Amino acid sequence: MVLDIMRREKKLLLSLLLVPLIFGLVAYLVPGMPGGVWGGGMGSTAVAKVAGSEITAQEFSSAFQRFLRSNQLPYDRKYLKTLQIDRQILNQLISKEIMLADAKRLGIEATSNDIQQRIRALPYFKDNGNFVFSRYEAILKQNGLTPEQFEDGVREEIIQGKLKNLITDWVTVSDKELEEEFRDRNEKVKVSYVIFDPSSYTKSVTVQETDIKAFFDQNKENYRVPEQRKVKYLYIDTGNLRNSVQISDAEVKSYYQQNISTYTLPERVHAAHILFKTEGKSPEETEKIKIKATEVLSQAKKGANFSELAKKYSEDSTAGNGGDLGMFGRGAMVPEFENAAFSQEPGATSDLVKTKYGFHIVKTLEKQPAHTQSLEEVSTLIRPTLQQRRAEQLAQELADKAFNLTKNNKTLDQTAAELKLKTEETPFFLQGGVVPAMGNSQEFSSKVFSLKPNEISSPVRIPSGFALCQLSGTKEPYVPGLDEVRAKIEEALKSSKASDIAKTKAQDFSNKATGSGSFESLAKEYEVSVKVADEFARNGNIKELGSSSPFDSFAFSAKPGDVNQPVQLGQKFAVIKLVERKTVDMNELAKTKESLRLSLATPKKDKVFEAYTEALKEKMTKAGKIKIDEAQFAAVSRRL
Repeated sequence: MVLDIMRREKKLLLSLLLVPLIFGLVAYLVPGMPGGVWGGGMGSTAVAKVAGSEITAQEFSSAFQRFLRSNQLPYDRKYLKTLQIDRQILNQLISKEIMLADAKRLGIEATSNDIQQRIRALPYFKDNGNFVFSRYEAILKQNGLTPEQFEDGVREEIIQGKLKNLITDWVTVSDKELEEEFRDRNEKVKVSYVIFDPSSYTKSVTVQETDIKAFFDQNKENYRVPEQRKVKYLYIDTGNLRNSVQISDAEVKSYYQQNISTYTLPERVHAAHILFKTEGKSPEETEKIKIKATEVLSQAKKGANFSELAKKYSEDSTAGNGGDLGMFGRGAMVPEFENAAFSQEPGATSDLVKTKYGFHIVKTLEKQPAHTQSLEEVSTLIRPTLQQRRAEQLAQELADKAFNLTKNNKTLDQTAAELKLKTEETPFFLQGGVVPAMGNSQEFSSKVFSLKPNEISSPVRIPSGFALCQLSGTKEPYVPGLDEVRAKIEEALKSSKASDIAKTKAQDFSNKATGSGSFESLAKEYEVSVKVADEFARNGNIKELGSSSPFDSFAFSAKPGDVNQPVQLGQKFAVIKLVERKTVDMNELAKTKESLRLSLATPKKDKVFEAYTEALKEKMTKAGKIKIDEAQFAAVSRRL
């Protein structure tokens, strides 16, 4: 559709909108991304059905892979399982189908013109503000997408946007809310504080034997040791199998050719910058910052060492590294910055570049054109990938074979001998505890604690391969004797007493300081240091104390010189004195009123829309219009 329109139209149009289309929504939910290492060949079996539409195993698998790639998450089974990434992705796919079904009911659609305008507005596909069709094709190819698949994703995003606008159109932000938010964001305070740390008093604390015994008698159950188990297990090491796997040059070449798009690198640039921040600054302050930036730019243009200038003047986290941003592609930076970095030749330094963050001086260090890596360049990456894939396949086959032998009444030792494997035994461990060679494998632990005596488990995936385990010993729960837990109790009692001392001292200090006592002289008396925090706004951050939230209420309502009651922050106790509070010039609100209104309306609308979609989901679930094939879902998840 859009592809045909653009082919017919020779003239490249300037964008009317700058809409940050997120590959996380479109590319993440659009079907058809290459399978890569995981989940290939999933097929079209449905893992869920929503109002007649199917979410296939392949669609779910592709979404899972794209999520990992776009978020740069490590492929760690335990980590992903803990986060329940698979379930979250399925829920998002279901939510998407729910919204599309409701939009269809309401007659909401995306026209070809809507889709065309949205795609033309994307900065990824532009050069100097113009849409470039060849770049559009190339970027889609790099991401393993056809134009039809991409445009379907854009269509769905537009439909969801229209539905959201329809449902949340009534949501507004009052002037009173604007004023309160503006005051909260811009009113700042400065405080001084002292910290009473229990660890400072631990050495002076003594614990009597009678205290230890009394504490133990009252808290015996808190030290109860749960059931422990140990197992004998047959071990299939994927690493050993990988070392024996031979991958031919022909296999490497075949994989390379089948996945050539994976090795097509987009245009990239290596740049450094010097940033002068203007966020939250008044027009007068911004003008002064611009003058300073212009002076530094003049030095850079005259040949001063750019790296040293960045270290001295830049207000970015890269300053210590000479402002070096490394290599990046289009879409990684804000448009103004990106245009400067990509438009100049290596070695060139830009004029001042203004972005929402401030003024930048950009130096282009190196440019790398779009190109496809050669087979020679990537063969050292492909071969280990194929070895790992083959080893995992062999390990799975060997594990299945071992399990079949045990089902035919072979013992674990007999099975190991026949397959030339080895058996080992774990020490006793608690459910969910760390097991040598297994790590903190929840899957292994759950399997062990569900075994019956003499039962041999089905293959369990562990970090380094597979294991078949057999219960070899059980320790019943018990309450240990005092000698076994004496050290823990003594440490707990010392910590508790030290905390009480710190709390008492903090309260005494606060009381005296409030009673017109000198904060500084009292600090010397109590042997604590007075520290002054940089000024901060509500929900700010204070070095050493962390978030200001626990004492915002005091700091933004007290008078200069007032001292608060002790605030516990973790194990420590802090006493804070308000030094200064800067009031807000409400006349400045007019300059940012509409942008602030928009920023407040967005989360309110998101909350309303989320509630709406959740209600829809509940209604459709009760009506039987949402069905998840849990067995199929579990089977697909295990393969990912």
